[in-house]
Amino acid sequence: MPNVDANAVFPPVIRVLGDFVMKPGSGLGERDIPDCELLYFPEGTESVYQVGGREFSLDRPCFVVTRPGEVHSYRYDKQRPTRHLFVHFRPRPLDEAEAALPLLHPDGPSVVPYDGDFLASLMKQILGIAYARPERLQQRGGPLLLSLLTEIQALAEDEPPERPAAPLPPQVVQALDAIGTDAGNAMTVDGLAKKVGWSPEHLSRSFVRHLGMTPKEAIIRQRIERACQMLLTGNKSVKEVAFTAGFADENYFSRVFKSVKTVTATEYRAKHYHPKYVDTVPAVQQESLYPPNRVFFGKE
Repeated sequence: MPNVDANAVFPPVIRVLGDFVMKPGSGLGERDIPDCELLYFPEGTESVYQVGGREFSLDRPCFVVTRPGEVHSYRYDKQRPTRHLFVHFRPRPLDEAEAALPLLHPDGPSVVPYDGDFLASLMKQILGIAYARPERLQQRGGPLLLSLLTEIQALAEDEPPERPAAPLPPQVVQALDAIGTDAGNAMTVDGLAKKVGWSPEHLSRSFVRHLGMTPKEAIIRQRIERACQMLLTGNKSVKEVAFTAGFADENYFSRVFKSVKTVTATEYRAKHYHPKYVDTVPAVQQESLYPPNRVFFGKE
């Protein structure tokens, strides 16, 4: 297999992307799409991917590559939710992309196992750009996607990439994990600082330095994003969503929700609901770069 020359391929055009947690026992029926699709399954499950008469068990963390016209389907794990990140894209031009990246050739691999942080962080960064700076998605996300595909190609050739050091202090990562898991409960900055072994003041300074927000703002943001998931994935009333997300007062929730999202909770539900959300479940631990269970669209 020839060496990959990423400079020979223009950055791909990103079309649709997202990060979803699917209900146990749900699935995706047979389909073929005009784009290439890259998916990442961060956890091994009993989900199954079928393509071209072949069947792949997704029992390890892995990337899945689907090319234009390939008829494929998914059966998700029957016992527990299945999370996957995905990007639909169009290489330009496709024939040159296939020559430079055999990964995109019809004979290329369909499933590439990967249990690490580096490539997953690249995919999450692309989603983060789609959420925070959609107008810059093609300019910034396209080159990142090309780099990601190049690294997956190397992975398929048994040349795994090096894993860089974590960019955040472990205490900040631990605090973010705790917020992602327990933000709906009675969480305080003092309690969070005690959990990670820092003083509240040092934790607050580190959050502002590395994340641009205080721990309290991170907790509120996580609760709002949790509320957004519940608004799109269930039939709870706004009051029920507020209490479940960790807000003791519905009026306070309404004020905070509108200040963060610029619309009311009811308007948010009406604006962002998509049929794809029917088979999703709220993610317990969320990414700090973007909200899960949301579809993002790229503009060419």
